[in-house]
Amino acid sequence: MKKVKILLGLMVTSACIGLLTILPVYTNQTKSDTTYTFSFISHGGEENPFWSQVYMGYKDALERFGCKGEMYRPPREGDLEWQLSTWKAVLARKPDGIITTIPNEKMFDSIIKQAIDMGIPVLCSNVDDPEHSKGNARLAYIGQPLVESGYMTAEAVITKYFPGGPPTPGDLHVLVTMGAPGETWCEMRAEGITNFLHKYGVPKRNIYRLDTTMSADEIQSRVVGYLGAHPETNLILSTQYSIGGYLAAKSLGKKPGEITVAGFDLVPTVLKGIEEGYIAFTVNQQPYLQGYLPVVQLYLIKKAGTSAWDVNTSMALVDKTNLKEVQEKLLVTK
Repeated sequence: MKKVKILLGLMVTSACIGLLTILPVYTNQTKSDTTYTFSFISHGGEENPFWSQVYMGYKDALERFGCKGEMYRPPREGDLEWQLSTWKAVLARKPDGIITTIPNEKMFDSIIKQAIDMGIPVLCSNVDDPEHSKGNARLAYIGQPLVESGYMTAEAVITKYFPGGPPTPGDLHVLVTMGAPGETWCEMRAEGITNFLHKYGVPKRNIYRLDTTMSADEIQSRVVGYLGAHPETNLILSTQYSIGGYLAAKSLGKKPGEITVAGFDLVPTVLKGIEEGYIAFTVNQQPYLQGYLPVVQLYLIKKAGTSAWDVNTSMALVDKTNLKEVQEKLLVTK
């Protein structure tokens, strides 16, 4: 089962490559035909390394299909007012299609519906409305199922990665770090994590939610403070990349595995934490595909009249067993 989950990412990528083999009849026409403009509006800040991977996929797809576009990212991580303001400015320019994140369950409903009513297709990438198509007019979601990914992360780390085997529920003392409290992606992952912890039987008093930001330094500082007050903590689960938990454990002189750490996404410091044994695994949601595939869909919608479709970009695990392969073959940074 573990190997199957690890290979899911490669399977999704292979499926996408297969999809591209049916497209030359359309892409060959773009040189002398309409050049489409597809805009991407994100909540991910300019300094967030995760989003550089999404940007790579987005720009590669624009080039592949002869399209134009720009990705808009706020100067400050998670500045939703900035994102909404940018949405209004982009919509006024009437692009041929829009890709967006939906980090708040209500904030973007009206303007996305407005775009759809104007005949502009809108696809959601990376983070969806909690109610999916019932909660928002976007045509499809390309990304990771967020609640399920949180559940799977907690289940995997406790049942397969905990030193000495699965612990008894009462022996677990869990810290859940919240990189963006209130944003849908963060809350949905946390929901999945706590759902499994409760099902496993971990007492509620042994589960603590620590609100942070996406700043590695700030997360580390807050986790260090928490661990000082709660030395019994033996598991740190992050709704974002698990840099803070890893650096906190290391700075306190903890040995690798003394506190089990797991979280999300491929960024260099996380991979280093896996290599050193402090991080059990990270969940790869394949951000490159979250940039690339929305452009593919928008192009087909405009060119061939196809319908949009949801894509699960993966919940593949990256740990010590496949770390080298991931570093060699998959897109981490550029």
